[in-house]
Parts: sequence; structure tokens; C-alpha cells
Amino acid sequence: MSIRKRAAAAYRPRVGESVLDTRTGRTGIYMDTIGGEHYLRPPEGGCEWTARPEHVTPAGPADGGSSGAADADPADPTRPAGRADPAPTAPAHAA
Repeated sequence: MSIRKRAAAAYRPRVGESVLDTRTGRTGIYMDTIGGEHYLRPPEGGCEWTARPEHVTPAGPADGGSSGAADADPADPTRPAGRADPAPTAPAHAA
């Protein structure tokens, strides 16, 4: 009888998180999973590429990522995550 090892579950990133594609060595921002493939885009913008889930790991500081999880809002990479836009203010006097 042989003993089969159970494969570890693939890492599941959060949208906007910096990840490392271990197959290509590229760091990207996780966008979505469609059809079993993770869609990643370069941190500086550009064309997305796909990666198999087993090839995706969290990006550490040495990989160009951060030490934390999603540290940027994917809609605005210059604004830290969790920080909401200021509420719009009404004019002091509307004529």
C-alpha cells in the first residue's frame, strides 16, 4: 500500500494584494480568478496576465510587495486601503 500525501490548498489572495507569480518571477496585483486562473497586473499598470493558483504566493518586501495584505486600493493605488474618500461638503451658501 502506498500513502498519498494530500496536496496543500492553493494560496487565495485578496483583490488588490501584491503577489508573486513563481512560474515567471513577476510581481503583480491580484485582480480576480476566472476559469481557475488568477488574473494579475503589473503594479505600475499594463496588460494583465494569468497564473495558475499553485504558482501564486504572497509577495514579500524583497519581491516588491509589502509585508501586509492588500495595502492599496485597486481603484486608486496611491490611496491606502481602508481610507475612504472624504465626504463631499455642501457649499457654505448656495444662492
